[in-house]
Amino acid sequence: MIEASQLDPFEATRAVLEELKRRRSEGETSLYLEDSTLLSLQRALLAQGGALEQEQVIGNESDSDQTDFPPELSSSTPPRTEPSASVGRFPDPPCLQLPKDGSKAKRWEWLRERVLSCQVCNEQLNPGGKIVFGTGSLDADLFFCGEAPGAEEEAKGTPFVGPAGELLDRIISAMGLTREAVYTGNVVNFRPRHERAFGNRPPTPEEMNFCLPYLRAQLEVVQPKVIVALGKTATDGLLGHDPNRRLGQMRGNWHDYSDIPMMVTYHPSYLLHNPSKSSKRKVWEDMLMVMERLELPISEKQRGFFQ
Repeated sequence: MIEASQLDPFEATRAVLEELKRRRSEGETSLYLEDSTLLSLQRALLAQGGALEQEQVIGNESDSDQTDFPPELSSSTPPRTEPSASVGRFPDPPCLQLPKDGSKAKRWEWLRERVLSCQVCNEQLNPGGKIVFGTGSLDADLFFCGEAPGAEEEAKGTPFVGPAGELLDRIISAMGLTREAVYTGNVVNFRPRHERAFGNRPPTPEEMNFCLPYLRAQLEVVQPKVIVALGKTATDGLLGHDPNRRLGQMRGNWHDYSDIPMMVTYHPSYLLHNPSKSSKRKVWEDMLMVMERLELPISEKQRGFFQ
């Protein structure tokens, strides 16, 4: 939920606008706001003496409730920002070839050291930030792919921590798996810098293109049976940037990445911002299809989640 009352009038309207742009880019066509938030926004607009840019926000979810991948998560993630004007031409992707000999662990460690020492990635880090490399089982059948690290991931050097990571853990647990049994990684290994004091910026196509060889190499080591792309940015990173792509049309269908079946679904942060029963059911239906593809056991209780 957007707490406009916590910001000055200008910051309130700008934060809401940036959040609406982000949600639209994720394919969202509906939004729920508390009455108190709408009142705060109205006051902010009157105080500012201006108006927000027109955005397509349609109604609210009539079936919104507090059902979740138990227990409930009520945390929210910070708003994201657009790329700053300072983002220029990015270097060409690295030429990367994994060692042909050695165990998975040795090849993975070689790759990890290469990424952690990547000059370009290190130059992009925020002060005190760390490069974020993938973690999990090197024999995992399931590979969860996100977009880029957020503030908490950057601080710890680990993908999917914080509220979104906790929710992903609950989704994985609801599938009968553990975080240690799957592999999680991102398209980009650093948190994209921006000029705002808060929030996250989605990576540019150039930033994703640079880091893509590192992601491909992780997939080559792990050799998963299924990839789950979490959100539109991750989908664009894997399938190529397409401004006309809509996540709502992509999810729930099988796609292909380098001969690996890929399921597209919403990012966990989407569910934190949209805790409606229907949103959770859509993600869970995608996970049921993944479970069926992996031939995992599915109970009647699992099939009935969020119905």
